[in-house]
Amino acid sequence: MDSFPEIEIAEYKVFDESNNNNDDNVLNISYGVDENYLDGVGVSIASVVLNNNIPLAFHIICDSYSPCFVKYIERLAVQHHIKISLYLIKVESLEVLPQTKVWSRAMYFRLFAFDYLSKKVNTLLYLDADVVCKGSLQDLLRLDLTEKIAAVVKDVDSIQNKVNERLSAFNLQGGYFNSGVVFVNLKLWKENALTKKAFLLLAGKEADSFKYPDQDVLNILLQDKVIFLPRPYNTIYTIKSELKDKSHKKYSNIIND
Repeated sequence: MDSFPEIEIAEYKVFDESNNNNDDNVLNISYGVDENYLDGVGVSIASVVLNNNIPLAFHIICDSYSPCFVKYIERLAVQHHIKISLYLIKVESLEVLPQTKVWSRAMYFRLFAFDYLSKKVNTLLYLDADVVCKGSLQDLLRLDLTEKIAAVVKDVDSIQNKVNERLSAFNLQGGYFNSGVVFVNLKLWKENALTKKAFLLLAGKEADSFKYPDQDVLNILLQDKVIFLPRPYNTIYTIKSELKDKSHKKYSNIIND
């Protein structure tokens, strides 16, 4: 691939009810989804807002949304005095990139977010649409990322222990992170041309070994260039692991947390 797919914004909408005049104090948060995960984005945004009393700005990058979703996002911005931007992107250029039976090419929207939003903000917290926030994110604003490109959380043991079987050339085991929560220094991301490098990897000969394409590529590019955050910043639950316990004993009591 001689050049990486350029982001194309087909439509841009912004609802700014934040009354914030100092961008340095704002925690910018982005999501990259297709239409199947728009409801999840709304829930995730609401959970962040309800647990954080800091200036917030949200960026939603998607390939489709309905008028009803736009109205919902506008109400959310008004109700909680936040800024929400909607970016409708053209996805035809992504057809050259691999996808899986589980994940569509929407997984690459985060790469567009890191590249495009680097023109607007210095740091960005990327969240998957299935992430629910249960606490304060204020410490991220004080995190020193001057010499690191991202702050991440190591993936669970079941993924960590098998990563070298898939990606033996890169020796990632022990430091392999989950890409569902990534706090990025966009200045360094841009300086290192990491979106372009990511797409070159995705179109290269190693692509067949990428079980989690976007996540694997991020781990390869950011090896030794990250700060590891504690587990509470990305606690992972899966239906598969929950179903292993047929007794459901741990759910016999009311969940208060």
